[in-house]
Amino acid sequence: MKCLTEERERVSRKIKYMEIQQLIEHLKKEISVYKEFIAVLHNETENVVARDYKNLYDTICGKEHLLARIGSLGRERRELMSAAARANGLEGGSTLTSIMEKAQDPLKTELKGCQATIFSLIESVKDINKVNSIAVKGSLDNIRKTLGFLSSFIPNANYKPTGTFDGIEVKGGRLNKGA
Repeated sequence: MKCLTEERERVSRKIKYMEIQQLIEHLKKEISVYKEFIAVLHNETENVVARDYKNLYDTICGKEHLLARIGSLGRERRELMSAAARANGLEGGSTLTSIMEKAQDPLKTELKGCQATIFSLIESVKDINKVNSIAVKGSLDNIRKTLGFLSSFIPNANYKPTGTFDGIEVKGGRLNKGA
């Protein structure tokens, strides 16, 4: 009977280890996708600043693809976290921190490292998005100023600084209003 209990305990530890190891491998995949995403965001910044609209379009398509991958990886992570939480005796909506608390030392350290890296990458994404927003806003301001400047020279100008064409709003005319 003692051997059976020891065997169950050994199998239980192995399952806990495997579940957490799968979670760590998955987090490493997420880290690589976030790094790709940051590279795409840097390309987006360069394209906006250089006004390279063809490459900007291609970059945005790549960005949307990566966002879909990030969403998919997030769903997979939730499933892996639930499995790791169940294997470690945690109930309900467990967090990565609560799973780390139950993990043994080498896995715990690796989980903390993955978590810190992901937090850092997300902060980088936020910072780059702020820069891109400022660059796009600056471009829209320049377009409005140019249209206003051109319309002041021609009394019956077709193009208005508000983004309208003879009173009819054209595609993209609401961009300066945040729509």
